[in-house]
Amino acid sequence: MTSLDSYLNLCTQVYDLSKPTPPSDAYAFYRSYVLSAKGNILEPMCGTGRYLLPLVAEGFNVHGCDASKHMLDALYMKAKIKNLKINVWHEWVEDLKTQEKYQLIFIPSGSFGLITDLQKAKNTLKTFYNLLSDKGRLVFEVETLKAISMQVGVWRGAMYSREDGKFILANFLDLPLKNHIGSSICRYELVEGNAILETEIEIIKVRLYEPKNLCDTLTEVGFTEIKMVKAFNHNKSPDPDDEVIVYQCRK
Repeated sequence: MTSLDSYLNLCTQVYDLSKPTPPSDAYAFYRSYVLSAKGNILEPMCGTGRYLLPLVAEGFNVHGCDASKHMLDALYMKAKIKNLKINVWHEWVEDLKTQEKYQLIFIPSGSFGLITDLQKAKNTLKTFYNLLSDKGRLVFEVETLKAISMQVGVWRGAMYSREDGKFILANFLDLPLKNHIGSSICRYELVEGNAILETEIEIIKVRLYEPKNLCDTLTEVGFTEIKMVKAFNHNKSPDPDDEVIVYQCRK
């Protein structure tokens, strides 16, 4: 398996320190799909388990996978502390292979956009299609071109304190959009006193989508009942200026 050069140790720590729980509206939104699923559920790209672990704690049969070993190590540790039995494994979503069939596959937080190559994204959607049981549902969100950064070329930063007294300085630089792909340089520094103990530099890339283009791709893959939904409201359609759109469709 190809090693991942992002979502490493310090990035994972900042992720959990800055996003310890999912937004309440997003969690309730995806939970409603979980409630209606009559079978196994899969969250690819599950990260540190921000959605998966609370759902498992509620008794839902949610499986997961992720390409970041650091993210999964954090997930495993949290599951152990909470005494939760989980079915989560290390795998690139593009290479996902399992004998299970799923009634629901969901990807929150715009993570699908991390697959920046259009052919790989289409192949991944085909993989999801094959993993779904008949009439199974795929639900995921992506960022639109309205999500283009307004702070290109400007460094911004924050400090995150750890329980051991050390802290992490996180600095981010957004680069100009290129071929519908937004890139950000991320620099993380672990600090104790006046000394930097560890530094990580990553480049995160996210594909932004034209809404209709993704609908066409889902149709080509074979999905039906394709619907764009306003985040996170089942009863509303997206507005032209929405930065995030949720897609739902069936096999």
